[in-house]
Amino acid sequence: MDRILKEERKYIVNLVKRIVATGCNVLLIQKSILRDAVNELALHFLAKKNIMVIKDVERNDVDFICKTINAIPVPHIDQFTKDKLGGAELVEEVSAGSDKKVIKVTGCPA
Repeated sequence: MDRILKEERKYIVNLVKRIVATGCNVLLIQKSILRDAVNELALHFLAKKNIMVIKDVERNDVDFICKTINAIPVPHIDQFTKDKLGGAELVEEVSAGSDKKVIKVTGCPA
C-alpha cells in the first residue's frame, strides 16, 4: 500500500511540475462524472505553487470561458503548453451573499 501511495505522490508531483513549467497561475478544471476527479494531494501541491484551482467548471461554460480569455481547452497534460494559456488581469473569489462565492475574472483581452 505504501508503494502505491509513493507512486501516486510521484505522479502528482510530476503533473504539478509540468503545469508550473507553463507559467500557469489559474487552473480551470471541467466538471467530471468522477466524484473525486481532483485529488486533495494535487490541490495541496498546486496551492503551494500559488496556482489557483477552479474545479467543477460546467461543460457548457468551457467554450465561453475559453473565448473570453483567449485560451484553448486541453484534454490531456501532454498537450498542456504555454501557447494554450489564456489571460486576464485579475481572477478572484468574491462573496455573493451569505454562503455563496463566485469567481470573478476581470481584465480579459479584447
